[in-house]
Amino acid sequence: MKRLLAMLAALAVALTAVAATGAATKTVQITRNGFTPSTVTVTAGDTITWRNSTGGHHQVVADNGSFASPILAGGASWSYTATKAGRFTYRDAYATSHRGTLKVDAPPATLSLGTSLPTVIYGSATQLNGQVSNQLSNQPVTLTSQAYGKSAQSLQATTTQSTGTFIFGVTPTIATTYVAHYANSHSAPVTVNVAPRVGFGLKGSLFVAKVTSDIGYGGRYVIVQKHQANGTWYSFKHVYLGDTSRATFKIVVPKGRYVLRLLLPASQAGLGYVASASRLMPIVRK
Repeated sequence: MKRLLAMLAALAVALTAVAATGAATKTVQITRNGFTPSTVTVTAGDTITWRNSTGGHHQVVADNGSFASPILAGGASWSYTATKAGRFTYRDAYATSHRGTLKVDAPPATLSLGTSLPTVIYGSATQLNGQVSNQLSNQPVTLTSQAYGKSAQSLQATTTQSTGTFIFGVTPTIATTYVAHYANSHSAPVTVNVAPRVGFGLKGSLFVAKVTSDIGYGGRYVIVQKHQANGTWYSFKHVYLGDTSRATFKIVVPKGRYVLRLLLPASQAGLGYVASASRLMPIVRK
């Protein structure tokens, strides 16, 4: 039983600690000499509690009418949650010479960040779009990036537009994670994947394949695929690339019209890259 009671006590302490991580609560005592403390600073979302420590009646009233307590008898208390940033003066309706000040700071700004293209072809650009929650313009925002296998580095700086929006243009050459920073806040990380560029051409009677990224593809392969009537792709040939990440090859197909492409599967794309496909190539065999 003692062990159970100890466990329950520990659980109660843990729950109390969890609750304490939320919005703060500050207490102001109403005394015969006035409000103690006379000035309180909180953050929007925090709660202020006024407690009547005298035997008489008191009432807390904001000068601008934004808040007012009921009449508080001796020992009674009243709580108010601040939702708007600003400086608010107030008085005791039963002792008008007793005055106090409530300063409410805006909560720390938060940032959103997203990408217009979650995957880009090697050498292509995309945009990162974000917004600062305070919606202020001309605010400095910086962008850091961490390319696959490398350490994070500062990349760009810009300023917010109207409503706090901002844009960064980026051209990652390998999978890269981006984070936007404003004041002491930062966005959730956003990763842009990179697919190697797969070239597919025709030179005379020979087809040409070439794969381009930050790494070499000698000894790796691409797959030649034919578009099927049901909308799927049929793989019928593996083409191995040379030391220059390039290969020339022939394709033997029956007479007819075809649409071909090259597929670089994820297993051949390399670390930090995703699967990729070439442009579509219509051909006619007579």
